[in-house]
Amino acid sequence: MINKLRKYILIAFSAIFLLGCENKLEMFNYGDGLNFIYNNNVDSIFNYSFVYGPSAAVSDTVWVKVETMGYISESSREISFIQIQTDGNNAAPGTHYIPFDDASVKAKYVIKKGESTASLPIIIKRDASLKNSIVTLVLGFKENNYFKSALPKRSRYIIIITDQLSKPANWAAYAIAYFGTYGVVKHQFLIDQTGKKWDDEYLSNELGFTSSTVFAGGINSNYDAAYCNYLVAVLKARLIAFNTSRISQGLDVLKEADGTIVSFN
Repeated sequence: MINKLRKYILIAFSAIFLLGCENKLEMFNYGDGLNFIYNNNVDSIFNYSFVYGPSAAVSDTVWVKVETMGYISESSREISFIQIQTDGNNAAPGTHYIPFDDASVKAKYVIKKGESTASLPIIIKRDASLKNSIVTLVLGFKENNYFKSALPKRSRYIIIITDQLSKPANWAAYAIAYFGTYGVVKHQFLIDQTGKKWDDEYLSNELGFTSSTVFAGGINSNYDAAYCNYLVAVLKARLIAFNTSRISQGLDVLKEADGTIVSFN
């Protein structure tokens, strides 16, 4: 009798425990949702400049990666983007990018059946205003019939657009350690002297610099300290020669727009 009583108590306790677990699990059931795919917050910002591309280009495509939360569907599901306004200079739909509800792009914003990820096109436009300005396009997800939520830490993606040279995201701790503080004039000097773009792709693939703000974590497998030391030594020598030539012509040494002297210190 005692053994039977213990058995019933154990069964009852288990049922209560499982019921409690079910209630707790239901609290986190937000339905199907979407996230942007990136490794850390720094990677949620993409710097784009038309200055690197063909001079005749009037538009370009930035590919944004997204992933789903919840079950994989056996039918395709539409994604709805929204622009999140900031306190800065916001990109204007129709002027700086093709609106998300435009027929030319709307049909492309889908997660295909049986898939949980997708690379989706954001078409940006080369408006004349970008020659003298930088605009920000902050992407977010709009709730629709398929997707209801997003994780706060992965719910936004930022595209910074210009037609000027701009600071690459990968110009972080290691780039600063070797080449000093970023400046547009310095950037142009680096391009002129090396024939390289000195954009995020170059900094990552050629020098091994990443966007991490933590010094010890700001490199990848492409990093070669000896080559970086050699490169900065060559550029310092070329800057001295360049400034010497300018002075001989009665010109000032190379400076940024705010008067800061260009250097690699």
